Amino acid sequence: MSPEECIGALDGALAADGEEFILRRVVGTLPNVVNIDVTCKGWITAVTTEQVAAGIPETELNVIFSPTQINDAQWPGGTVPALPPLSVDQRVPRINVDKAIVQGRVRTVSFVNAINVAGELVRINMRVKG
Repeated sequence: MSPEECIGALDGALAADGEEFILRRVVGTLPNVVNIDVTCKGWITAVTTEQVAAGIPETELNVIFSPTQINDAQWPGGTVPALPPLSVDQRVPRINVDKAIVQGRVRTVSFVNAINVAGELVRINMRVKG
């Protein structure tokens, strides 16, 4: 499956059953802090019994989403990518730094697994706490 097919399949599934949430990156230092937000569509679920048994708190939520809305909004924008080998995909949420407004609550990103196919970001598995 090509990266485009992977993203298209995920976007199709999320269009039917997804839930909107806001992904937020806070930039700057006090008193000049700015929120960089993008509205995304994701599949949001409670943690599984297996995750709880592994020590993940029941209050965390799993979020699966595609990079489509991030790419469309050019989120977070304004950041020059680092040169290899220190290249970090700025589109991927940062653990314990970025926030997500999910189901009306501001939560902190606690886990991220970026899925790449043929070197292209096609899916983000994320967990949020709070």
